[in-house]
Amino acid sequence: MNRHTSGSRLLAAAAGLLAAFSLTVAQAATFSVEAYTPLFQGIDYTTADIEGGSGHSEAFIVRIDLNAEGIGFYTTTHSGPLETMSQTTSQFLQSSGTQVAINAAFFSPCGCSTTSSDAKNLSGLAISNGVQVSAGETGFASLLLTQNNLASLVEGSANPSTDGIWTAISGGGFVLKNGANAVTASLPGDPLNPNPRSILGLSQDAGLMYLVAVDGRRADWSAGVTQSEEAAFMYYLGAYNAINLDGGGSTALVAENSDGLPHELNRPSGNAERYNGNNFGVYANALPPPVPLPAGVWLLGSGLASLAMVRRRRSAELGKALAP
Repeated sequence: MNRHTSGSRLLAAAAGLLAAFSLTVAQAATFSVEAYTPLFQGIDYTTADIEGGSGHSEAFIVRIDLNAEGIGFYTTTHSGPLETMSQTTSQFLQSSGTQVAINAAFFSPCGCSTTSSDAKNLSGLAISNGVQVSAGETGFASLLLTQNNLASLVEGSANPSTDGIWTAISGGGFVLKNGANAVTASLPGDPLNPNPRSILGLSQDAGLMYLVAVDGRRADWSAGVTQSEEAAFMYYLGAYNAINLDGGGSTALVAENSDGLPHELNRPSGNAERYNGNNFGVYANALPPPVPLPAGVWLLGSGLASLAMVRRRRSAELGKALAP
């Protein structure tokens, strides 16, 4: 073994130990996740408490079965003088007809308005309905989806392979990669400090997708998390790979309400949704109506109730007869 090889292996081992240590530190946080509730066919929802070095945080989780009937995806299309025209996540959900939506890519310029739309350029690859909206970019990891919902998370590249890709969005980089913390100080999105976070993850078999919003910058509600804390949380939920989407005041997770209107699941840090350059939505079928009990079961129940009433009546009559 020459010195170069030996040194490389030592550096690799040290890097591995550092990554493992970082995730261990983040995992010192405790997570309390409520039971999932079905929202739509193939889409479940829950909330969670995160207690860690950053303080208390509130998380909102949508879990999507990519094999469920009716599941489909959509993202912001090209429009305006730049790449997109900004919308709030609620506006995007309503205009696209999707059932769940989350903000997605980093964008510029950041006027960061909560009152009006303007033109934006996106960071990283974006594809909507098979049409490229924004070019790939090193340092901005991407979600790639085919029309039949084959999903993958890939490193950012200036020349990504997009054959067969119908939908793509990008985030600031991997926070969780192959089950390990992948956070570095150079990632976009202020990785080392607690902030509101929007996160997208996939299970190891890429059959489940997780869309997560963690509120932050609200002392009376939620502190926010570092990217290492979000990596540990995503792993706890069941993700094997995850990317950090645009966070801070952009963080928004919304779902279609029973009246067809968008409903905010989280609480945006600016007390109102920001107009974002890129949003990501999920189509899904409504939940089936409750299955009525067979007529025989109703008849049986009715018969048992009548029998109980007769027994109570006879018991009362017998009590009267035995009274002195």
